[in-house]
Amino acid sequence: MNMSVRRLAVQYFLFAILTVFTFKSGVVQSGVPLADSPDGVTCHYYATGFRLAWQKKGGDWLDAQGRAYGNEPFGMERLTVQRGRQRILMDVSSLVRSWSEGVQPIGGIFLGAIAGTKSGLVNFASRENPDSTAYPALVIKWSDGTSTYEQPVADTELQCSTVRSVGSKPIFQVGEGVSAIVVFPFKARPNAKVTEATLILTTDKQYGSAATIGAFRPMLPWTQAPQRVTGLAEAYKGDRGIETDPEVIFVERFESDTWLSGWSSFDKNSYAEPVSKNSVERFEPIDGKALLVTVKKGKTQGLNMHYRFANLGTEPEEIFFRYYLRLGDSWDPTLEGGKMPGLSGTYGQAGWGGRKSDGRNGWSARGSFFRISDKDSPLSHLRGVGTYLYHAGMRDFYGEGLGWDLGSGGVLEKNRWYSVEQQVRMNTPGQHNGILRAWIDGQLVFEKTDIRFRDIPDLRIESVWMNVYHGGTKPAHKDLSLFIDNVVVARKYIGPASTLP
Repeated sequence: MNMSVRRLAVQYFLFAILTVFTFKSGVVQSGVPLADSPDGVTCHYYATGFRLAWQKKGGDWLDAQGRAYGNEPFGMERLTVQRGRQRILMDVSSLVRSWSEGVQPIGGIFLGAIAGTKSGLVNFASRENPDSTAYPALVIKWSDGTSTYEQPVADTELQCSTVRSVGSKPIFQVGEGVSAIVVFPFKARPNAKVTEATLILTTDKQYGSAATIGAFRPMLPWTQAPQRVTGLAEAYKGDRGIETDPEVIFVERFESDTWLSGWSSFDKNSYAEPVSKNSVERFEPIDGKALLVTVKKGKTQGLNMHYRFANLGTEPEEIFFRYYLRLGDSWDPTLEGGKMPGLSGTYGQAGWGGRKSDGRNGWSARGSFFRISDKDSPLSHLRGVGTYLYHAGMRDFYGEGLGWDLGSGGVLEKNRWYSVEQQVRMNTPGQHNGILRAWIDGQLVFEKTDIRFRDIPDLRIESVWMNVYHGGTKPAHKDLSLFIDNVVVARKYIGPASTLP
């Protein structure tokens, strides 16, 4: 087995450890591997491919006392690098013992300068270094008398002078203003405990004064158990009868042959039809039929449909919109990301297609999906979703892509149903107090409370925009299919159905 194949095998071993863990609800959730690939860790994101942002630029960590951005490391070394190669040994026993207890993220070590010390920059050899004997290593001693020697599956500095990943460099730097992430494969043993763990780093160059460097735990939102919030739907088993709730405005299950009659408009260039089975896409229905939406090879549009609130007599200031989403087996957008269902007030003037919002002409907050990772990335089996936002004060002519980065809820798997809910509350005209929130399976995954959608009161929530669009401008390289079901629009939070996935 050559080195690249062996490294890939180890990456997927880590993937299996990091990505699956069970919460009290019994639902298996996906975590996000810490990768040094181009879609992985950077100064701004802990998963660039899904736009999952650090809370602070340069990375987030917990110290040995569990304090966010604390200054007590799990292991610490003061380094004064002389000429020639030096090997640094750092005691990280307590950190590695916590991995045995399931404390997340398993295998991750955050390296940073100790606050209050003057630290120069130190070059450490990475796993891409030409000298394999200089790779970082983790030596673990076990209570049964054995030892294990592990090399990293990812290592990279969080260099804030670039937005790109620098994980392929032969060195990574740590010191004043620059931190790093190193990730090791780790598997707890049922009949043995960690007695000692030593992080080994190799360096041959230092810039500036002596460096005091500590090891910390990466702080990631998905390591915290999510809180599932129930809403209106909890009172209606399987959503049956939810349309009778006084707070509910619109419901669509795609069961009737006349399902289109409830919608205000449907673009004839859409590729959408209710189905009860589809073995090619490994479809399993919630109950009866669901809407199959396909972006055809060589096309960009899969669905363009609106429910407009004008038929209520007045357009609302606040709306909750929930639908069930299942990404089909073919959902592999490798060329570009695109748009998903959301809420809007474009009024045919602005808020889409490069028509810049200015506070007086329109806005939109569609959902979005991201281009998938390369097949040799540990992130390649996951699919990211978020928001594509046009708002007053935007810098570009095109919308702003935002990842749903609270927890791991904005990172989905194919071939399973998810409850997706979005809320928009309009801002006071001219003020930055508009609200946009999103929930996946009742878990809050996105919240922004300072949006300026409008400067005039005439702009309100015009429609639920059921949009599935590939791009950008590039057409799909093959047929891409997904399924939508159990659409509910309401004046209050809806939440996931009580007896559905």
